Amino acid sequence: MTEKEILRGCLQEVRDAMLFKLNGLSDADVRMPMVPSGTNLLGLVKHLAGLEYGYLGDTFGRPAPERMSWIPSPDDPYWRDYAARIRRAATAT
Repeated sequence: MTEKEILRGCLQEVRDAMLFKLNGLSDADVRMPMVPSGTNLLGLVKHLAGLEYGYLGDTFGRPAPERMSWIPSPDDPYWRDYAARIRRAATAT
């Protein structure tokens, strides 16, 4: 099995697991924060989509043709503040 096949298989397993977790949930359930950071299932789906669409595309030389609406542009004057908020949220207890 090639590394590409392994990566595709792992990504598909994660997609399948997310679909399984989301199956049958209401819109309110998907949006309800379940941890102190405020993360919800919709946020996790957005994170995974952004990872595949943006990061992996850039990494493998296939950049996304457009930026996802929830990911700030590097030209945004608040970009550094956004990154700082993420770091603070990640270290909050």
